[in-house]
Amino acid sequence: MRSDRPPQNSLVLLGVIHSDPLGYRRTLAFLSRHRPDAILVEISPYALRYRMEHSRRLLRRFHANLRTAARNASMDYRKALGHPRIAAIARQITLPFEYRASAAFAAASGATVAPVDRSEFSTIWIETWAELICAENLETLLKIEDAPASVASGYELAARKIRGDFPAPDLWTGGDISLWRRREDHIVSEIFSVLARSRSERPFYIGGWRHLVHSETVRTVRDAFAVDLSRCFLLDRGPVAVR
Repeated sequence: MRSDRPPQNSLVLLGVIHSDPLGYRRTLAFLSRHRPDAILVEISPYALRYRMEHSRRLLRRFHANLRTAARNASMDYRKALGHPRIAAIARQITLPFEYRASAAFAAASGATVAPVDRSEFSTIWIETWAELICAENLETLLKIEDAPASVASGYELAARKIRGDFPAPDLWTGGDISLWRRREDHIVSEIFSVLARSRSERPFYIGGWRHLVHSETVRTVRDAFAVDLSRCFLLDRGPVAVR
């Protein structure tokens, strides 16, 4: 007799850096290798719907404002568009690569895709976008010469924190910690519900790598489902357990 509980021990976690410029290609390749039958993606229904309805308008405004910002900063527009902080904003206001790659894989394989993030959290974040893409903010970012940490170094740091190689400051600082707890609890609840309904045998969760880290203050997805390190992956390297 089959249990009413979803097969938690089969859940695989794939951690990503959202600004990874190779993210779409890497995610699609990963999914094609591992062939999940259910993909739980760190995006909320609200954020998904908002981007699908408004991303074109946002991108038009973003590019218009960037042209103004580049002109004020005496910078070539194409160079401005390639600035790492500017490119990160362009990626942020469009459909994230995690969802696009998952949807493409699902269309070809028959797998299911479910957005599992908390819409309340997305609403708060999306409300900052108007200020984020305004010409004044873009001009300020263009004048910052120090580049953000590379994606490669970000993945390396993520691997060490997921493995617990060294004591690390809590990852859930900044803002209301209760909001982070509610968000993580919501994601856990949504994953559980989807797995209970679908009876998936090869479920995968794809989201930011922080959800794969053990935390003393927030029950992460990994903690809630007791996911062994051998089933924790990072997008740039595969199994986190392999050094």
